[in-house]
Amino acid sequence: MQKLDTYKHLEIDSAHLMELLRYWKSVSPYGGLPGRQDIDPLNIPHILPYCELLDVHFDPLDFEYRLIGTKIDAISRGKYTGLKVSEIPTQIAPSLVYELYRRAVDQKAPVRTVLPYIGDEPGIVEVECLVLPLASNGSDVDMLLGGIALN
Repeated sequence: MQKLDTYKHLEIDSAHLMELLRYWKSVSPYGGLPGRQDIDPLNIPHILPYCELLDVHFDPLDFEYRLIGTKIDAISRGKYTGLKVSEIPTQIAPSLVYELYRRAVDQKAPVRTVLPYIGDEPGIVEVECLVLPLASNGSDVDMLLGGIALN
């Protein structure tokens, strides 16, 4: 199993995103990716408000919001559960959000970035984002587990 040091390049600032990465790594099978079936929300209840779960669609590549945590929902400009990225004007390819999700699928590895906040909540300037690939068969990414931290 790879150590978390392997992911130092991600430069994660948020403690709860680091905890989410640790959890994802702890449920990853040796040499493979964890699947949705490996994620138990009861193990990370305090992080869930900052998490989202997306289905990955192919031909063409798109992402559908299956679950959105309450903190993400509260700072978003709309209600995105059930919508595809291609249906959200600010997220349609080649947006920063779309590219972040695409990188997680292509690299089959965690990706992290900091995005400017474009919502209406005062005091938030940027959003640290961590996206973790999930694969029900251990290798082909079919879902993404995302987490955010507000700065």
